[in-house]
Amino acid sequence: MWTGNAPEGPYEALGVFGAAFHAIRARAAEERSEGQLVDAAISGMIASLDPYSGYVTATELQAFDEEDTGSYAGIGVTVEAGGRIRSALPGAPAARAGLRAGTIIERIDGLPIHAIDRTRIVDLLRGEPGTAVRVQVRPPEGHLATEIVLTREWLPLHPVRTRMLGTVGYVGLDHFDDFATGRLLAAVADLKALIGPEAISGLILDLRGNPGGLVVQAVAVAGAFLGRGEIVRLVGRGPRDVERFAREPGGRDLVDGLPLVVLVDGDTASAAEIVAAALQDHRRATLVGTRTYGKGAVQTTYLHRDGRGLRLTTAWVVTPAGRKVQGRGIEPDLVVARGGDATMRDDDAVPASHPEQDATSLQNGITEDLRIDPAGDAQLAAALRHLETVLERRAGRTGSRPPGFDLPQGTRAPDGRE
Repeated sequence: MWTGNAPEGPYEALGVFGAAFHAIRARAAEERSEGQLVDAAISGMIASLDPYSGYVTATELQAFDEEDTGSYAGIGVTVEAGGRIRSALPGAPAARAGLRAGTIIERIDGLPIHAIDRTRIVDLLRGEPGTAVRVQVRPPEGHLATEIVLTREWLPLHPVRTRMLGTVGYVGLDHFDDFATGRLLAAVADLKALIGPEAISGLILDLRGNPGGLVVQAVAVAGAFLGRGEIVRLVGRGPRDVERFAREPGGRDLVDGLPLVVLVDGDTASAAEIVAAALQDHRRATLVGTRTYGKGAVQTTYLHRDGRGLRLTTAWVVTPAGRKVQGRGIEPDLVVARGGDATMRDDDAVPASHPEQDATSLQNGITEDLRIDPAGDAQLAAALRHLETVLERRAGRTGSRPPGFDLPQGTRAPDGRE
């Protein structure tokens, strides 16, 4: 198969690869091009490493870049297979036209949806800002389809969602892109101004469904609530290959020590787990919800001149308290199912606007989401009850009455992390 001299050193095994490549190219019944064989070989090699490393195409790399840069031009909908709208961004062109979750898109610019590949659907709905797209839609409860023309706008891919819940501020982060920290700071400042700097009594940071994103943004978000201390350790191949991220002493807490709750669930992953774990380890926040996903892997992208690239896991996440996240996740302090009752974790470490906004506000990356409702969200309701308990406890120490805020009727507030 191969009669040349084998190279010495770590690349000696490439001689075996070359022999196999030659045999397949010359004799295999199923013919493949040289490029296809090399792609398959690289993909198989990377797949043997871990679940998150991968060989990616130029199109996939472009999608990763879009996730990180956090903006696009479109109408503001997420579409499932079959044309069903899964979600509509409040204030975006689609929402302003009345499109909402459950609406069925039947045609795009005259093309029937069943004849369009799902990735092609996204391409057709997006485009240059100011251009128009014609869609035929049918409401969830109706049978008559109507045709509307929507104009594409620059939109945040991952807007920060806010809501005033009495004197408690709510901020939802759906991804850690380039703008996550800046939008968080602006959103909290807006909530303070709306509620009143002296009246705001606590903050809820919602990381449910957040798949992660940029590590540097996760570090910055966690650091915004910590005056000092380590945030995360990234541990590579060897014992000396450790990178530590910490906030230097003297930093200021974004909400000046107000009670903080972080909502998490099984879809909270990666960079979002870095934030949740750091705030939990420093006892700065109470985690409410269910165990997180457990993706403690950090990927580095290596680009090839032809536009393709490798996404390799180059480090594993370790929390400030030395916990490994990969495959384990983060257990919340207050375990609450989406529709269930609250039960405390048995752990000694636990101490006793309107959606019709204009495009300008959306381009700032912040949107008020009036769908946020504790009456239909057991985890959010538990977070509010916990904050009420913390405020009452603090008021008992100071002799003053805590500020009131609206709460849904429910069971007694459980104890939790302060």
